Amino acid sequence: MKLLNLLLVTATLLVSSVKFTSPAASQPGPLRATIQTPEWQPFCSPMGLFAIDMPGNPKINSETFSTQFTAHTYRSILKNKDTYLLQHFDLDFRLSNNNIKITLNNAVDFFVVAANAKLLQVRDISIGSYPGKEFEFQPLSPTEPVGVGQVFLVETRVYGLVVTASKPENAQKFLDSFRLF
Repeated sequence: MKLLNLLLVTATLLVSSVKFTSPAASQPGPLRATIQTPEWQPFCSPMGLFAIDMPGNPKINSETFSTQFTAHTYRSILKNKDTYLLQHFDLDFRLSNNNIKITLNNAVDFFVVAANAKLLQVRDISIGSYPGKEFEFQPLSPTEPVGVGQVFLVETRVYGLVVTASKPENAQKFLDSFRLF
């Protein structure tokens, strides 16, 4: 129950809207000032035992909930509202194989429900020998883009990565850069 409460709170915090616009292909767009995109930087967390590449300077937050879970959040929100987020927390118990699958599926389900979104697809993934899920979701607002998330269970630690980005290649770059140490 503690995990479910934390996942619900986490999912609520992760939702961010992104709008797509593009000029007509047959007409040149008006001259615009070049928008500077933040540089991607490696980010390492010795406490979280992970490294990831993130654009901009991630804001770091730790919050302890009444359920005694402490969630550590690393988030970059860019000017164009692209959002890159990694969160981890520790369980105070080990899970059996059946419970691992249930926990990962619940993490996906709760995120999608809290995001007021529709689950588009989910698939099993792993990082090393650790199980995970990757999922795509579409917010119910038709103007918001598809979001992508990954959840991993590493012994008793749950890692969640969520990204909504105007460029799919940036979302993939973020997810692919996650590594444990």
